[in-house]
Amino acid sequence: MNWLIKHFERYKQRSPWDFCWRIAVEGTVLSLLAATVLALILGGPQREFLEWPMWVIFLVTVLIGPPVETLLLQALPVFVARKLKASFRVQVIVSLVVFTACHIPEGFITTISAGMVGGFYFAFTYVHWRQKSRWTAFWVTALSHTMHNGIAVGLLAVLGR
Repeated sequence: MNWLIKHFERYKQRSPWDFCWRIAVEGTVLSLLAATVLALILGGPQREFLEWPMWVIFLVTVLIGPPVETLLLQALPVFVARKLKASFRVQVIVSLVVFTACHIPEGFITTISAGMVGGFYFAFTYVHWRQKSRWTAFWVTALSHTMHNGIAVGLLAVLGR
């Protein structure tokens, strides 16, 4: 467990852009890995939005979703936690729980892979950069979330959904 703490401590030393793209790639790889393993064990997810045209999926999940979710599922919970003088870890947990809960309607596999795994990375990102400024926390989190979803949607398009 100590190696994991050290791993994320090293992220805190990075510049915003370097942090952003690295956390996006790492979070995406782990989310996709979790989704793949769970889908193999439990069977593939049945998601209605996969019936939508690809341009709608792109619009909703890559362009609209990340900034809206950053505001509602990272900024707002972290704001409340900070007002209550919560520690860094508690702020991450609060954001993670809210983000995960909002992904429950999408099914178990998505709740774990996107909600918990992706949600951890977005919560960690927001809380870390919020210590510097609201704007940096917002853009680094929203952009890493956009990159994460963009990779997933790109793979969906290439693999034929």
